[in-house]
Amino acid sequence: MKRPLSLQKLIDALRKLPGVGPRSARRMAEAVLAMDYEEAREIGRAIVRAKKAIRPCSVCGINTEQDPCEICSDETRDRSFVCVVESAEDVIAFESSGSHEGVYHVLGGTINYTRGSGPEKLNLASLFSRAGAGGIKEVLIATNPTLEGESTAAYIVKRLKNAGIKLTRPARGLPRGADIDFLDSETISIAHKERQEAFFLNDEQ
Repeated sequence: MKRPLSLQKLIDALRKLPGVGPRSARRMAEAVLAMDYEEAREIGRAIVRAKKAIRPCSVCGINTEQDPCEICSDETRDRSFVCVVESAEDVIAFESSGSHEGVYHVLGGTINYTRGSGPEKLNLASLFSRAGAGGIKEVLIATNPTLEGESTAAYIVKRLKNAGIKLTRPARGLPRGADIDFLDSETISIAHKERQEAFFLNDEQ
């Protein structure tokens, strides 16, 4: 016996979300069906509202309902200090730690050639434009300490090493393979405070 077509379409739609496999999608679909109509309808409305209202900040790339975003519009922020992160959730993690008084730049992912994600797929061109416009003294490359994050950081260092900008990485206290948005505020704060000069073996190539 096959599933009802509408249920299968719901499962297929849920599987498009990152980290959701077939079993998780089926469980989520069953949970939706167990809700009353208004609860399920509100979820649908929330998705549509968010999709309509939220867009990338034209300066830093973070998800925002205003452009420029709240951080980029804040005149008290140190615009000479840019923290580069993979996702908007990483910005929230840094802000929760209270460690960064500068501004941000959201890449929207990492370089991963096996998944078809080269530099051109990331928000890198605008980062290099910001760096070339002057006024930036330090770029903290806070990509996750994963293979892809390190590769992305190395690429940024290679592109900006002659720009006259201090390039740093968070302290090595960050657990290898960890996602920044899952770390506690104290760990992030220490890694930010004890940041080190960014150096990669291939940055002279």
